[in-house]
Amino acid sequence: MGWRGFKDSEILRLAENHPFDAFITADKNLRYQQNLVGKSLRIVVLDARSTRPDYLLPLMERISEVITSLPAGVVISINDSCEFI
Repeated sequence: MGWRGFKDSEILRLAENHPFDAFITADKNLRYQQNLVGKSLRIVVLDARSTRPDYLLPLMERISEVITSLPAGVVISINDSCEFI
C-alpha cells in the first residue's frame, strides 16, 4: 500500500479511510499510545512473544473465529495462550 514509514496515527487514519474492516497489529502498546476512541475499525492486537510467523500463526487462526462478531470500534488482544484479553 506504500504506507511504510508512516506513524501509527497516520496508518490508523489511512486504514479508516479505505475499505478495511479491521486493523491487526502486533504493537502491544498501541492502545496506550493512540487515541482509539471512536475508531470505525475493529482493532486486534496480537500479543505474542515474537513476531516470527511460528508465533503469530496460531493467533491469526483465532482472529478468523471472532473478527466477524466484533462490533466496529472494539479493541481486543489475543495472547500466546490464544485467550482474548
